[in-house]
Amino acid sequence: MFRQKYFSAIILIVVCTSTLFITLAVREAHDLQNYMGYVAENGKSALFHEESINQNIATRLSRAFYSKTVSAPSANSERAAICQHLEKEGDIYGFNLLGKKLTNLSGTLQTRNKSCEQWAGDISELSVIHTAESAALSKYSFSNYTGYRFRNMRYYLDLSYDYIYINQLVNTKDYRFKNWLIGNNGTINIARSAHTISIDDNALHDLLNGESTLSHIYQDGYTQNNIISMLTPVFLGDKVKGILITDININDLVVSFKTVDRPFLWQFLSLYVTDNETRARIFFHKPYIQSYGLFSYEDRLTQNYTVHVKLDAIYVIIANLWLLVLYITVTWIMCRYARKQLIRQESLSRDNVTDAMTGLYNRKVITPELEHKIRSLVERNIPVTVIAIDCDGLKRINDSLGHHMGDKAIQILGQALLNAIRKSDYGIRLGGDEFCVVLIDNSLNRSRDVITRTQEQLHAIDPDKLVAFSWGAYQLLPKDTLEVAMLKADELLYQHKRSKYEERR
Repeated sequence: MFRQKYFSAIILIVVCTSTLFITLAVREAHDLQNYMGYVAENGKSALFHEESINQNIATRLSRAFYSKTVSAPSANSERAAICQHLEKEGDIYGFNLLGKKLTNLSGTLQTRNKSCEQWAGDISELSVIHTAESAALSKYSFSNYTGYRFRNMRYYLDLSYDYIYINQLVNTKDYRFKNWLIGNNGTINIARSAHTISIDDNALHDLLNGESTLSHIYQDGYTQNNIISMLTPVFLGDKVKGILITDININDLVVSFKTVDRPFLWQFLSLYVTDNETRARIFFHKPYIQSYGLFSYEDRLTQNYTVHVKLDAIYVIIANLWLLVLYITVTWIMCRYARKQLIRQESLSRDNVTDAMTGLYNRKVITPELEHKIRSLVERNIPVTVIAIDCDGLKRINDSLGHHMGDKAIQILGQALLNAIRKSDYGIRLGGDEFCVVLIDNSLNRSRDVITRTQEQLHAIDPDKLVAFSWGAYQLLPKDTLEVAMLKADELLYQHKRSKYEERR
């Protein structure tokens, strides 16, 4: 709404000077801003595509290990035949340590586990890594990405038999993967090793419990390049057998973001990623000449990283010199003034419908405009659900602990609701301890997720368990008004409250 008003103000101002000028200026600015998003999305698509390949390989590897155990485990004679090719280089055992001597294995296997018979049975399944790399995504996949493919290395780290398999030949005389092969007794210390590639304890815990994760950027000991590692668990049944690791060279990222269709623009583009935890910046590309990033776009890649794309003002000046001269001299001051006034107006409007105690909306937000918006959504089969909520035992809190604690209970519940809903939803304090939440594009079943998140928030911000609440949810039907939905949700709330009271009795 604010952005729409801002652009409207610009058009009105510039109409007084040159209608043609403002039309061209707004169109160019809009196109460039959208193009920044396109550049970011193009690079993200390459990363997400690579992530899907990594997960696809891990899934196939899990399936291969499981099929072997339930259908035809490798015979002792087969393992013995494989173990005849066992190599040893220093204290490292494995296959293809110095060259491709085991022809049916394309990469290198390193381990300190001397018991070849234990892990030799996995050899045939490791070929899945190579076949899946070259295979196309499933025909049922949403991805239609056909762009840049990263030149990455993949590793399979087996936690059952303590070996590491690399998807390409590595001369073990030149490099041993010591950060993984740590234990002198042959075992792998996964916790210590994970820290060497910048994975914290929480991420490691999630990984070992079946979630894929991503490292911070770190320098790879083998290639000496700055890389990001994608880690996906490989299962045997319901247990994690190993971890598939894909290394993405960050120097490759610049290729996936490159603006092939606008080579001149590329010379003035800044591209970097910030580490959301350390705030460190990693630049992939810088302009030859830098002045000021006039157009910018940022998007969160993962919980660890945010990508930033900035277009230097020099490009805009060169490409639109005649337009910029007019723009700078005539419209800059007036547009700044209009923006300031719109921000002030937006702030006053927001304060008018905001509950001072909780930060939620107050009753004033329930306007005919909101009614019309909700009715329009329901008519287009977009689900809208109303949740009625009130605080349990507020009178008891006021009587026993004082009204200031009652106010605190209302504030805690309001804060929990505010943290549990989306920006597109409406959290409203109707008065006292009565709240209402209007969920946009959320069905009745999914409304329970909001209640669950609210309870989780209360658990975090209310350690004294001062606050409990009752609730009732109702999904609007095509002929329902917001007032009717609120009444029906209120009835369900009191049913919930009565059932809780009867259970206590």
